Amino acid sequence: MHINSSDQVSRIYQMKDTATPNTTNLNAANKNQTADKITLSEAGLNAESKMQDIAAKYDPSNMSYNELVSMGTELLENGLITSQESLALMAPPSRNFDPDEKYDTVALAKQSAAFDQSLGNTHSKDAKLRASVLEMLQAIQDLSDNNSNSYSQVREA
Repeated sequence: MHINSSDQVSRIYQMKDTATPNTTNLNAANKNQTADKITLSEAGLNAESKMQDIAAKYDPSNMSYNELVSMGTELLENGLITSQESLALMAPPSRNFDPDEKYDTVALAKQSAAFDQSLGNTHSKDAKLRASVLEMLQAIQDLSDNNSNSYSQVREA
């Protein structure tokens, strides 16, 4: 737009905003609702069930590399992790290791994530994969802990 005269400028500034703000009180609208309802799909329920089954078999805080590979394969085959996540999960813990020696995979994953953070490297693709693996291991650990607590409660009864 090319303005040639002050007349045009004054007309522009004289225009008024005709839009009226429309505000609603969300608290008042939410007072009528008593509860939120969440419905999980069949696939979501199956994934949760598969995850619980896997957590019942494995203890990520005390497992061998061979067990880790088995768990990773199950997670991948059940669609609970991607192929990239399975590769990151099944990375060997060190150069020379005994595949039957048990170690804490959750602690090792936490160390990797902490190292990424110390370098300020939390947004790279590899760092995101390691963070995703840590979240998965912690979720399995939590379910594993719940399964063992449930088992000990049943056993005590």
